[in-house]
Amino acid sequence: MLNWLNKQWSVRVLAFSFIVLAVGAVESFHRNQVSFLKNESAAEAKKHLSVIRSRLEAAIVSDIYVLNSLSTLITVNPDAGPKEWEKIAANIIREGTHVKIIGLAKDDVINFVYPFRGNEKAIGVAYRDVPDQWESVRIAHEIEQIFISGPVDLVQGGKGLIARNPIFTDPPFNKDYWGVCSAIIDFQSLFKDVGVENFELKYRLGIRGLNSTGKEGAIFYGDSSVFEDAFATEQVNFPYGSWYIAASLDGDALADLPWYRVYFVRLVGYVLLFVLSLAFMTIYQLYTMARSRSLHDELTKLPNRRYFIYSLKQQFDSARKHGTETFAVMNLDLDKFKAINDTYGHAAGDKVLVACAERLKSVLRSSDIVARIGGDEFLILLPRVKDDVDARAISQKLQRVICGTPVIYEQDLIYLKVSIGWVTYDSCYEDVDALIRAADERMYEEKRQALQAPNFVK
Repeated sequence: MLNWLNKQWSVRVLAFSFIVLAVGAVESFHRNQVSFLKNESAAEAKKHLSVIRSRLEAAIVSDIYVLNSLSTLITVNPDAGPKEWEKIAANIIREGTHVKIIGLAKDDVINFVYPFRGNEKAIGVAYRDVPDQWESVRIAHEIEQIFISGPVDLVQGGKGLIARNPIFTDPPFNKDYWGVCSAIIDFQSLFKDVGVENFELKYRLGIRGLNSTGKEGAIFYGDSSVFEDAFATEQVNFPYGSWYIAASLDGDALADLPWYRVYFVRLVGYVLLFVLSLAFMTIYQLYTMARSRSLHDELTKLPNRRYFIYSLKQQFDSARKHGTETFAVMNLDLDKFKAINDTYGHAAGDKVLVACAERLKSVLRSSDIVARIGGDEFLILLPRVKDDVDARAISQKLQRVICGTPVIYEQDLIYLKVSIGWVTYDSCYEDVDALIRAADERMYEEKRQALQAPNFVK
């Protein structure tokens, strides 16, 4: 029995360990799944950021490309006047999607603006007298190519990029400097057309490189935290200079994914774990029930012969090993039980057996073991009995509790009588079978005496 209890605990520990390991495995796979989805989301964002970069480059280059037509006219015909300039400027405004204002400055003094209305005050302004603008004009002159400055705050509102295109009348030597052609590109319109607004619905965008100063330049869009948490970066290249753009997650990267994609591993894992646990518990319960039935009598719920012999062997081996332990084995048999079945029926006989089992348990100690080994016969193991005197006292007590009160069956009273034989452990007994045979012999001797008594069934 002790081994059986140990096995039960082993099974429980094993089951608990399996559940812990299974939960750990599910959570580990879940973390891997979440990491995969985040990487997938980041990869998608990197692709979108690359698209934003290419669109920015294409849009700005497209705008400044049309600006070259005006510069080319002046290079070819430096004596051309505002009428010719205005025609080309109007065409540039039409074709340049984001170009809003065009200005010409001969010797770096503004002498033409299109559209003129609203920009009249710009005529005659010398860039050398406006430090914020002179720097970008000077750089364009020095590098001899288009230079993108800004973005800057526009007087008419919003922000704009300023494309400075230096004009030389002696290309490709570029020694004879005519002046500069400037174009204001609408910053908000540009960002909207290249998809920045849609990109920022899911991600945070940051841009640095004010005045085309690249990665080391000042931040002019977004904030520094975007660059600190960036999972994707790109460089927007201009004819001269660049911007450095970065993207970071806006909150939870998985917020836009369906919940079942995020928790797919947990859904499958825990459902499978539940099914396996349920199957295991069902099998284990069936096994426990089957084992219990194999060790217990179905009618009286007492241990059966198999259980009793196993326990008796343990007690016998312990006594033989230590040499100081004593115990007793009793064999109890109901007298004339067949007559009860014949007279009142088998249902009455079953009730008598159940009542007898309950009365035995009510008298015996918790350390004692009583088993029904078949029919009307019971075996009792008394671990703490010293000698025949103790065994006789217990036998008499059992006689009184079983025979003292009749069993009530329907309208009838069934009086019981039992025969009890016992034997106490002695080293002369070679095995448990010898003990049981000795108890049987004493029980049958008492039964023979009982059978000679008057009929007790009333």
